[in-house]
Amino acid sequence: AWEGFYKNRYEYPLKLILHEFSRNDCVLDVGCGDGRLTYFMAEKVNSIVAVDNQDYPLKFARLIFDRLNVKNAEFKVEDITKLNFKDESFDKIACFDVIEHIPKDTAIMGIGELVRVLKKGGRLYLTTPNRKELRGRIFGHKMPDKHYYEYTKEEIRKLFEPYLKDMKVYGYYIPPVIPKAEHIANVIPFRYLFNWLIRAGKNYPSLSDGLLIIGTRK
Repeated sequence: AWEGFYKNRYEYPLKLILHEFSRNDCVLDVGCGDGRLTYFMAEKVNSIVAVDNQDYPLKFARLIFDRLNVKNAEFKVEDITKLNFKDESFDKIACFDVIEHIPKDTAIMGIGELVRVLKKGGRLYLTTPNRKELRGRIFGHKMPDKHYYEYTKEEIRKLFEPYLKDMKVYGYYIPPVIPKAEHIANVIPFRYLFNWLIRAGKNYPSLSDGLLIIGTRK
């Protein structure tokens, strides 16, 4: 299991939005993987449908949720470009670290589907890496092999402007300019600095390693 810095970084975007969830909400979690973040949302809402394009991680999620006796979550295999839900089915939609794993044209189709199944006035939350994060500006940005395309703050805002109002783009984790500095992120006293860098990203999305987009469907 992830601990310390990596756990804090992974969960921080969710901490920024959990206060918006309520017991009346029906939520869709797209790209849920093994359900780590799904669990925190499930505690807050009426019901949550968590989907992924592979059944393998969903098997772990179902097992964990059964053991924890969580009854308000359902797990399904779904394709983000053709979601099998009716228009305006959900009050809120979360999509964490998904669109960078698919080609740009596919991502645009997927975003259209997210908007379609989100109720008017519903809230969308999406995270994705920032192609122009601080360290990459200095040493050159390195994109993981599993990523098709990574966006800048400006690109992601432009992508969502046709669909969302009251849109905000936050950041999370400003990476130090020293390469591989995360190797000492859990060592005292450095852990306090790295946890601060996670939180500092909120106000400096252009420099941050990850971007969090929040908006209301028009």
